[in-house]
Amino acid sequence: MIDLIIPIYNSRKTLPLTLMSISFQSIKDKIKVFLIDDCSTDRYEDIISDFINKYDLNIIYYRLDKNAGPAVARQKGIDISNSEYIMFIDSDDLFYDINSVQVLYENILNGYDYVAGFTFDERYEVSFYNEGDLHSKIYRRSFLDKNNIRFNTTRFHEDNYFNNLVLVCNPKMYTLPVPIYVYVYNEESITSSSWEKEFERLEILLSNMRELLEESKKRNCNRELVLFYTAIKIKYFNRIWDRFTENQKDTFKKWLKKYNLELEKYLNRTDYDEVIKEICDTYKY
Repeated sequence: MIDLIIPIYNSRKTLPLTLMSISFQSIKDKIKVFLIDDCSTDRYEDIISDFINKYDLNIIYYRLDKNAGPAVARQKGIDISNSEYIMFIDSDDLFYDINSVQVLYENILNGYDYVAGFTFDERYEVSFYNEGDLHSKIYRRSFLDKNNIRFNTTRFHEDNYFNNLVLVCNPKMYTLPVPIYVYVYNEESITSSSWEKEFERLEILLSNMRELLEESKKRNCNRELVLFYTAIKIKYFNRIWDRFTENQKDTFKKWLKKYNLELEKYLNRTDYDEVIKEICDTYKY
């Protein structure tokens, strides 16, 4: 069986389409859907009843005691579920087609710990692979348990921290060059915000980078893997560097110092491959 975990918060408008996407899956009989309600003011009883009775979905509903963010909701979903395989979907997104879950499931049965596909971005009409998100991926629970991989409690970029921790623990993995997941642009979602808000959230990403380095040490993870994914973040910052105002650039450098990330010398460079190589060769943590 596959435990499919969905954090929900005031998701009444979008959740039915997400659940419909799941109900169309060719192996929906192998899917248990865990709806983890992060203290919504919305009510979902009628939606859940419809999809259980009319679409034969196996749905388990759990409501958190207090609003804590998607990371806590997803971790609660992991904690209360028990199937060997785990997947995640957001309450405003969709699977790409009826075989999306099946293709991931069939591949992880070949002994992999982690299988990933591509995500299709509806807004920009492009498919891409992102090593830092949870979408279009399936995880073997025993691998997560063995390496004590859990979400932290940050409200933003929590997926990036979790999935990078999975990767630095060196799973037996396979990537499928096919779209699995559809990211639906939603102006009301957490990730759809102004540049100013997005910039402020970069501090959380840096905090997560520091936590990843520390947690990697505890697990004695492969140094080259850890530094590679650290370098990928610097590559990302350099790609968006021109969007920063001068004050934002100064603030960002202060954040690097705050989290003891001695990476300032790699900023504002476009030779991405060299940046990655230099960090992997010389960076100490």
